[in-house]
Amino acid sequence: MPLLRIADSTYIGVLDPASASAWYIEKLGLQKVASAEEEDCISLAFSSRDLTAITLGPRDRPASEEAPMLYASNVDKAREKLIARGVSVGAIEEDRQGTRYFTIRDLDGNQIEITEEP
Repeated sequence: MPLLRIADSTYIGVLDPASASAWYIEKLGLQKVASAEEEDCISLAFSSRDLTAITLGPRDRPASEEAPMLYASNVDKAREKLIARGVSVGAIEEDRQGTRYFTIRDLDGNQIEITEEP
C-alpha cells in the first residue's frame, strides 16, 4: 500500500508546471499520467491506475479555495519520510473529530494537507 493517496482530483496553480511537477515527483512520489486536457497542464498520480489526479497548471486559472488533500495510512511515518525528502512540513495537529493531520508547502507556497486515512 502506498504511503500517500490523493483524496480528490484537484487543480493546483503554479508558476512553472514543469518545475513544479519535478518537485511533486521527487518529493511526493507522484508520476505523470495521461496528458491533461490542456497543453500547459500536467497531471500526476501515484499510479497509472489511479482515478484521482493532481493537475498542475497556470495560476491564472480558477482553482478550489480548499487546500488539496492527501491521505496517509500512517501520518507519523508520512511526516518523517517527507522531512527526510527535504519537504517543509508543519506539526501534526488534531481536529475536533480526532483526525490527525499536518500541512506541507510546495515550491510555489501552495498548502497541501496530509490527513489520516478515513
